[in-house]
Amino acid sequence: MDIVTGYRVDIRPEHHCGIVWLSGPHAIDSLMQSTDDVATHPDWSTDFDIIVVIGADSNLNDVTLETLMAYQSFIAAWSSRHRTGPNSRAATVCDDDLKRVIVELWLAVNRLATGVEDAIYPTLEAALAGLARPKDS
Repeated sequence: MDIVTGYRVDIRPEHHCGIVWLSGPHAIDSLMQSTDDVATHPDWSTDFDIIVVIGADSNLNDVTLETLMAYQSFIAAWSSRHRTGPNSRAATVCDDDLKRVIVELWLAVNRLATGVEDAIYPTLEAALAGLARPKDS
């Protein structure tokens, strides 16, 4: 895990997705930086889905309406440049009930900007299954 930035990026072509693991404070800043890293990863494809895994040590204290609106603008512009297809999907993995409330707000705000179909899952395995395509291995 990258302690300085608070995230790690993994691209899984076999699952048609990029996975971002968030850790520590500054979730929104880390999410924006990691999303940029996803797009520049050599294995990324613009038809892939994105999964964000919120770590147990991510407190989400920096999530405010202002930071959500900043992320909304960021992800709308990012999506128009780095995602294709009529059915872009995203998943958030969060197993903490309190954090899930924040994530629901986060997704509601971002859904307005991006039109991305998104869902919350309790585990990475559930998210991978939820985003699976018919031919995924």
